[in-house]
Amino acid sequence: MKVLVTGATGFIGQALVRKLVARGDDVRALVRSKAKGAVLGLQSGETVEGDITDPGAVERAVRGTEVVYHIAGSFRDAKLPDCRYREVNVDAVRLLIEAASRNDVRRIVHCGTCGIHGSIQGPPADETHPIRPVGIYEETKAAGEKLAFEIGHDTGIEVTALRPGPVYGPGDTRLLKLFKLVNRNPTVLIGSGTAGYHLVYIDDLTDAFILAGRSAAAPGEAFLIGGPEIPSLNELVKTVAAINGRRLRRIVRLPARPMWLAGWACEMMCRPLGIEPPIFRRRVDFFINNRAYNIGKARTLLGYAPRVHMREGLERTAAWYRGNSLL
Repeated sequence: MKVLVTGATGFIGQALVRKLVARGDDVRALVRSKAKGAVLGLQSGETVEGDITDPGAVERAVRGTEVVYHIAGSFRDAKLPDCRYREVNVDAVRLLIEAASRNDVRRIVHCGTCGIHGSIQGPPADETHPIRPVGIYEETKAAGEKLAFEIGHDTGIEVTALRPGPVYGPGDTRLLKLFKLVNRNPTVLIGSGTAGYHLVYIDDLTDAFILAGRSAAAPGEAFLIGGPEIPSLNELVKTVAAINGRRLRRIVRLPARPMWLAGWACEMMCRPLGIEPPIFRRRVDFFINNRAYNIGKARTLLGYAPRVHMREGLERTAAWYRGNSLL
């Protein structure tokens, strides 16, 4: 199958490209620069240089492909202006699907986020849980997914969306702060730690993308994607400490609401100056938002079967951190 991967040099994109190539697919990657694209190891002609917001680059990238895995997006960065999130996470979706329609692409697999559901009430949540994004990243991801389905319906292109939980694994530093945090004495946490934190290991997520690109049941559907278990944040912290060979002797818990308000104040002061806030709401949300999901729909319709349990995935991640002198 001739496929395109956007956002191909990011953590998810690189892992997906490697797996697609290993399966024998004919893979093309949209990359922001040839230098960055070199990490993919693709042959000459299999990368298209350009930004996802560039109409010419997008047109060249989709031409001749059957399935597009749309991974590109503006992720959480406190320094990014809101307009950049809208350009990449919403406007570029329209650009991509309209170009795909002109070039007879059959299916778009859109990478969304579980975050569009907000903090879960009455967990675990399935795909019918209310969409209530908080923050510009989640707002634009929700708008981009909605737009993808609307344009897909109008143009006849098959669209499916995946909403991954927090993604982790070797090659990514999402959990590095947590690994370092539990090494401190005292260990300072925010809130009670009872909220669910439904991780998904990178290999399981890329399996889900490939299933979504092939399954006859996928078009027109959105799927929450998580790992085989739903730990609480407290369970996650204890597991990370055990992997680090640490005992949590003393835990200091800070109240969530004042910390969240402090984060908001820091963002309001720092963002206009283009500097990273010392504390921001996203960091507080990590500790307090409930991210517990029912992945039964993906299991039933896609045949998704996550295999990497939290302990194993965290051990692999820690080994990569140590191998790269990050821990």
